[in-house]
Amino acid sequence: MKHVFSALSVIGVAFFAITLSTTNTGCKKAKDGAKGDTGTANVMYSPWLDVDFSPATNNAGDTVIWFGTITAPKITASILDSGVVKAYVNLGTATNKLIFPLPITDLYALTDITELQVYYTPGKIEMYSDVDAGTFTSSGQKAWQYRYVIIPSGVPTGRSAINWNDYNAVKEYFNITD
Repeated sequence: MKHVFSALSVIGVAFFAITLSTTNTGCKKAKDGAKGDTGTANVMYSPWLDVDFSPATNNAGDTVIWFGTITAPKITASILDSGVVKAYVNLGTATNKLIFPLPITDLYALTDITELQVYYTPGKIEMYSDVDAGTFTSSGQKAWQYRYVIIPSGVPTGRSAINWNDYNAVKEYFNITD
């Protein structure tokens, strides 16, 4: 089982690194015209979403992995080729947030999770975990909700100034509201 998740981790990191390396575009100074707005108007983000995870079993009937999918029609091939998509999970509640960027590994100190991988495809965000990482309600509050942020290629991001793994920094830079 660990080998499956290790392979998924390596594939996920490689895919993410390739995606990021292909999103850098050169900057050209405009010859005339006034400076425009900061460019955050085209940034898209989802509300905090409930996601169900389903088990996948082996021939013996043992659960070997859990998977969940977010339908995200605004994630297009063009966005994947030249934009940025980032997903986050709020392990806490709306009033007591505990937000992590995806993918995450080895959160065993906080939860039973050791891996939660994410893969982006046109129209979907697919996630795989070693535990049921689906949204649940406890004491009337939802926990384990998911959100994604889409930055199209034409939006200046100041990538070097943003820590993409710091949800609060991304939220502040792009004026994302909870």
